[in-house]
Amino acid sequence: MKKFIIRTLLFLSPFLIIEISQGFLPIYAFTHKFYESPMYKSTVVPHNYPIYANQKGEMTGVGDLCFNTKYEIPKDESYITDELGFRNDKFVKNPDILIIGDSYTMGATLNQSQLFTNQLIKNSNYSVYGMAPIDFSIIDKLLKLGIIQKPKYIIYQRVERGEVPKIEYFDNSFSNQLKYKYNNLWTLGNTSVFLDKISRGYINNYAKAKITKSRGTGIQSKVEDKLFFYDTKHTNPSQKWMNINIKSLESYKKYCDSIGSQFIYLPMPNKETVYFDKVPLEKQPDYLFRIGNILKQKNINYYPTIEFYNNFRKTDNRMLYQYDDSHWNALASELIAKELIKKIEEEEEERTN
Repeated sequence: MKKFIIRTLLFLSPFLIIEISQGFLPIYAFTHKFYESPMYKSTVVPHNYPIYANQKGEMTGVGDLCFNTKYEIPKDESYITDELGFRNDKFVKNPDILIIGDSYTMGATLNQSQLFTNQLIKNSNYSVYGMAPIDFSIIDKLLKLGIIQKPKYIIYQRVERGEVPKIEYFDNSFSNQLKYKYNNLWTLGNTSVFLDKISRGYINNYAKAKITKSRGTGIQSKVEDKLFFYDTKHTNPSQKWMNINIKSLESYKKYCDSIGSQFIYLPMPNKETVYFDKVPLEKQPDYLFRIGNILKQKNINYYPTIEFYNNFRKTDNRMLYQYDDSHWNALASELIAKELIKKIEEEEEERTN
C-alpha cells in the first residue's frame, strides 16, 4: 500500500507542480482580458467579494468577440483593486456617489484612468466609489456591517440585456458577522488569492484553447468588417421580463428613499441597440424607450443613455463601443460621466430653489 501511494504521488507530482505554480504567476498569465483575471472562481476558498483585493498591475488585453483573429485590438488594461476588491484607486468609506454596476462599471477593456468611477471623480468635486460586478443587495450588507456610510446618491448601472435582480436583505446576525470577519482573515498575505489561482484551472483551459485554436465567436457586422457584436437574442425581450426589472427598480428606489439616498438608474444600451444599423437590424430595439416611459410614470429617476447616444451619433462619427468587444470605450465612459454629473448638479439646483 505504501509503495502504491508513493508511486501515485510520483506520477501526479508533475501535474501538481504545474497547478501550484499558477499561484506564483501574475493573475492575467492565462487570460486575454482583465475582466476574468481577478475574479474568484472557487466556491471553497473563503472570500466576501467577487474580485481579488489589493491587486495592481499592467496587462495588454483584447476584446472578447474576435480574439485570436486578425480583427483583435490590443488594449492597455492597467488595473488597481482596493482593499475590498473593487476596481478603485482607493477605498472610500463615506462617498457622495456610490455606483453599483456590472462589467461596464468594472471597466472591462478600459485602463484604470478610463474607468467610469475615475471619470466621475475627474469631472466633479464629488467623492465617488464604484462596486462592480455586483448586485444592488450589496448596499444593504455593507451598510448593516458598517463598512460603508450612507451615500448621497446611489447609481445603479446595468446593461440592457442584464436582468435586474430582486433585492435580498442581509441578515445581520452574529454568525454572519463572524463569517464576514473569518473570510477577511484569508485575505492576509493574499492567501485566498493564491489558493484560488491554483484551483481555477486556467492553465488547463489555456492549453485546451491553444490545442483547439479557440477564437472569439462574436457576430461580424455586414457593414463594417472590423466591427463585431455580442448577439441579437436580447433585442426584443418579453413584457414579463421587463415587468420583473421594473418591479426590482421600484424596490431599489424604495430602499434608497428609506435610507435618505437619491436613486438613479443608469441603463447601459446593448451595442446592438446603438449600432443596429451596422449589424444590421431592421429597426432600433425599443426596450429602453419602453421601460423609460414606464419609469417616468412611476417617478423613478433614470438617465436616458440611449437617447444621448442616438443624438451623439447624429453629429459625431466617433465610436462609443470597442470594435472587438461588447463594452463601451473610453470616450463613452467620459461622456456619460459628464452627463451624469450635469444631471446631478441640475437636480441639486432644482431642489435648492
